[in-house]
Amino acid sequence: MNPEKFLDTSYAIALSSSTDDYHHKALAIAQQLKASKTPLVTTRAIILEIGNALSKQKYRSKSIKLLSSLEKDRTVTVIPLSEILYQKAFQLYCQRNDKNWGIVDCISFIVMEERRITEALTTDIHFQQAGFRALLRD
Repeated sequence: MNPEKFLDTSYAIALSSSTDDYHHKALAIAQQLKASKTPLVTTRAIILEIGNALSKQKYRSKSIKLLSSLEKDRTVTVIPLSEILYQKAFQLYCQRNDKNWGIVDCISFIVMEERRITEALTTDIHFQQAGFRALLRD
């Protein structure tokens, strides 16, 4: 079985927007992931970010389709938000005040560490700063 990969907001945006700089790379990666049935992990916080980022009317129908497909896809695990996860992320957020990491980034990093995920579907340099591989930046 292929190792899990983390699905970040920037990957979803790149898939959904044909004008995104990473759109073609995201499409190519999506095809590879589907063919290999690679399991994906994301968080409810990422789902919320995707919904917010793609909330404009011109993206709304794509957003609804994407969010619905993520919820239904058996290869995608959505980690729920919990008080424990938030507290761990907030602790990391407080410890790393030398970085511009957001709380949602920290939630992602905690989940990735706990699940031993090393690669993220993202364009976000913060994942590299945290020691993970940002696949869309390769």
